[in-house]
Amino acid sequence: MIDMRKLIAILMFLCPLMASAQQEIDCFVVSKINVTGNKVTKMSTINREMLFHEGDTVCSVEAIVESRENLLNAALFNFVDFYWTDDAEKENCKVLTINVVERWYLWPIPYMAYADRNLKSWFEANDFSRLSYGFDLVYRNLWGLKHKLDLTVIAGYNQNFGLSYDIPYLTHRQRLGVKLSGGYTRDREVAYITDYDKITYFNGGDQYAHESFYVFLTPYCRFGYRNRLFLQFRYDDRTFNDSLPALNSDFGNPDGTRFRYFTLSAVFKNDCRDDHNYPLNGHYLELELTKIGLGMMNYSPDLFYGKITVDWYTPINGRFYWASNITAKFSDRQTAPYFLSQGFGYNNDYVRTCDLYVVDALKYGIFKNNLKFEILKPVTKHLPLIKNDRFGKIHLALYANLFFDVGYTWDVIVPEGFTTKIANKFIYGTGVGIDFVTYYDKVLRFEYGVNALGEFGFFIHLVAPI
Repeated sequence: MIDMRKLIAILMFLCPLMASAQQEIDCFVVSKINVTGNKVTKMSTINREMLFHEGDTVCSVEAIVESRENLLNAALFNFVDFYWTDDAEKENCKVLTINVVERWYLWPIPYMAYADRNLKSWFEANDFSRLSYGFDLVYRNLWGLKHKLDLTVIAGYNQNFGLSYDIPYLTHRQRLGVKLSGGYTRDREVAYITDYDKITYFNGGDQYAHESFYVFLTPYCRFGYRNRLFLQFRYDDRTFNDSLPALNSDFGNPDGTRFRYFTLSAVFKNDCRDDHNYPLNGHYLELELTKIGLGMMNYSPDLFYGKITVDWYTPINGRFYWASNITAKFSDRQTAPYFLSQGFGYNNDYVRTCDLYVVDALKYGIFKNNLKFEILKPVTKHLPLIKNDRFGKIHLALYANLFFDVGYTWDVIVPEGFTTKIANKFIYGTGVGIDFVTYYDKVLRFEYGVNALGEFGFFIHLVAPI
């Protein structure tokens, strides 16, 4: 059995080797740190992100750069600026003034979502009744301590009622945190089979096709500034429509169509990106181990899988940048209950230009590549008539990109009578795109490309490509 402490120690040793050598400067002592603009955020929250404090000696540019990046990536501020001045009263000492523009933390966010996997699938369905609507009430910096409260109320086609609370720092040393969440969902439709690499949905009509209650507890630990380990213990109670077992036996058991099970997972993250929203330099590593079904419930699923994600970003020359991603998932099984086998083609695990296709794979690999050209360098603008810097002061950037992705799935068992064009083989996608980046973590992507099947398509996404 793997010793998790040794694994974490090895990862924490190797990750710094991936970074470039530090750029040394003439050492100086930080005699004073002043912060302006933090009307809500407490100093203890800001100090947690700093690599140095009052009285410390600074000898590298990286310590200054990473401290600013940490503050920006905390998702508490739209802008963070460092200003250094010489301390007139002390020799070889400097005073740091940090000017922050806090975000707006309380968001009653209107919610509207499509029942399909992505915008392209929804446009293809051409059915506006498949919309769900409601709101998310999010407070992202409660008490000024980075606590996060999230209340979800969604009605319409699919319904979702949830509540979560995240406390990032439980102790004085600010290393341990915990998140508690629970909710109840009801879906009019549920995916029940994949044919020709597209999902087929079951509609329950007047009855809901799927109801689910869930609750989970996620304690986590932060090692240093860029490493985190998450442990999650989750309970699910799911009930499917009585008609589903006749269409797919995965949705039934000797007791009916109700499945109750526990899940235990561990996720390690090493995040050395310069900007979590749209990185241009640095790297990201994520390792996940998940066990679904702990043998505590009758007829609970039994599935184990591991997943690794590695992202790498680097400036090339001038306005050119490169980004690559490797994602791989492995499992001890070839098959799983259909409602748990979502793998290739879901979330961010897909080959671009193959957005419409999915493979029920528990084992797959994906390699993504992006060459970016900076059309508009990041600039700061002030919107007229809006005096509040939380909304009136914005940043904008625009990038053109050329991409090439390749993916492979293996050990996929296709049910008799069903067809696949991309399972158990290499597929690729290539094309061009435009990325628009602005504040509050907003990215708007437009892409046009062709895939291995010779199909051309135009796609819209709302997250960074890698």
